[in-house]
Amino acid sequence: MDPPNSPISRDLQFRSKQLAERLSECAHILDHDPSMALYRLQEHANKMVPRMVARRCQMGQQNANIQGACFDLDNAIQTIGQMKLAQPTFERIQNALRNSVYFKQQIEHEMARKRSVNGKE
Repeated sequence: MDPPNSPISRDLQFRSKQLAERLSECAHILDHDPSMALYRLQEHANKMVPRMVARRCQMGQQNANIQGACFDLDNAIQTIGQMKLAQPTFERIQNALRNSVYFKQQIEHEMARKRSVNGKE
């Protein structure tokens, strides 16, 4: 075997010590990190969940508002379409009113002429 102070023995001891330290560090991380990770997750969840719930409620309200606006818009589009379909009816009514006013003026003119003819006699 090699003497205790030989370069190979010192190198072997150094590498063995490094390996032991690394294994110890890995065991320590595996032992403590999961609980630390779970603690960090819990901390993050406690911090973020109330914000996320508030945001979800806000998104629900905005979604309801958007759906209401879409319903109103669809209703307005249908109403305008129905008004376009009613346009010929309104034009006929306008022509009938125009004719009625014209005939009323004709009747009033005839009545006034008869009065003036009767008044001269």
